[in-house]
Amino acid sequence: MSFQLSVLKILAGQPEGRASLAVLKDYLAVFYTSGPEWTARMKRLAERVPDLDIFRQKLVARESGHWIIMEEGRAFLDSLEQAAILATQERAREEESEKLVASKLPVLSPAPQRRNGRRRHCRRRQPMEREGRSA
Repeated sequence: MSFQLSVLKILAGQPEGRASLAVLKDYLAVFYTSGPEWTARMKRLAERVPDLDIFRQKLVARESGHWIIMEEGRAFLDSLEQAAILATQERAREEESEKLVASKLPVLSPAPQRRNGRRRHCRRRQPMEREGRSA
């Protein structure tokens, strides 16, 4: 699905929303070899639309050697990106509220440190009796 989203994004950025298959391949090669960011972003978006089929849903049309993004495709892409932005903002708000709650918790003092890491037991010495002497 992330491949289909990449095609939508590429077509949306082209003049008149159309590109030949060769142009699409060139852009895809650049995007998928330029680092993990593009791949990760497309995978995150694809998780939101597991049943995406850009041709069956008529988001993209094929015409004499070109692929063309339809108005439905542009609207779909816009709504998907808006939903992703809202989800990102919601995550940021949740993280901020967690930090706020954590900042209100009392600060605990650190546990006292031991010198050797072992506990030493002190024995009381009892007076020793010496043999051969009487009291």
